[in-house]
Amino acid sequence: MAINLNEEKPEVQQKGSRANFRWTLSEPWDERRLAAFLMTKHRRNDQDWTRRTSPFYASLGKTAIECSVPFAGPNSLAELESVLTTELKGILAGASRVHDEMIRGKDWRKVTPP
Repeated sequence: MAINLNEEKPEVQQKGSRANFRWTLSEPWDERRLAAFLMTKHRRNDQDWTRRTSPFYASLGKTAIECSVPFAGPNSLAELESVLTTELKGILAGASRVHDEMIRGKDWRKVTPP
């Protein structure tokens, strides 16, 4: 089952020099879906599974993904929203593939990275 956003447009709050974004999922996070998301959001690319930092946060049982990042000013907010939404959609597509492999009975430690 795919991990989907309810809406591509996030809620946006500006607090000083930080922008806070919140996307809503169609279903709440369960253990496997959240594990797939966490495994995928930290990958560098399809060939490199080395951990990297990610600004996205999610919690078990919730239907939200949140992100808080610094930004240059109000003029850059729309562009930042677009970049983050595109990145998040890519992460969710990869997490959906990992989740599908988990559901098919593979041990999550042996799931092939997306």
